[in-house]
Amino acid sequence: MSEAAARFQLRSSDVTGKVIDGEAIIMNLATGAYYSMDGVGAALWELLEQGHSRDEAIAALGQRYAVEHDVLARDVDAVIEDLVAEELIATNDARSAPAPAAHAGAQLEYAAPSLQKFTDMADLLALDPPMPGLDESAWGDAAVAR
Repeated sequence: MSEAAARFQLRSSDVTGKVIDGEAIIMNLATGAYYSMDGVGAALWELLEQGHSRDEAIAALGQRYAVEHDVLARDVDAVIEDLVAEELIATNDARSAPAPAAHAGAQLEYAAPSLQKFTDMADLLALDPPMPGLDESAWGDAAVAR
């Protein structure tokens, strides 16, 4: 299977992420590092987390945002490379994903996605990590309560 058609999954049970108010918050419980992506990056995270391929993610984002295909493909490739390098996602060619929801309405303004890494809480998380396994994510339903 080509890299463009490869599907993705979270790298391990030590990685969790949620999109909250348009921002993807991703945590690697093994290293204590946490990450943030907003806007286009958050939408990309949701697509990859659901198991969509690079090409499916580019097609879905291209419908949603006003951006040239080549620019979007370059930016998506850079973020996927960062996510793999940080050991947050891995390929899983056996995985399937539902079709991405079609975007209705005007295209949104595009800003290149980027993965922001934070290590300021690594020591604290190593001493007292969140309790994974209590819910489908390490944060449970409290993370989405408003």
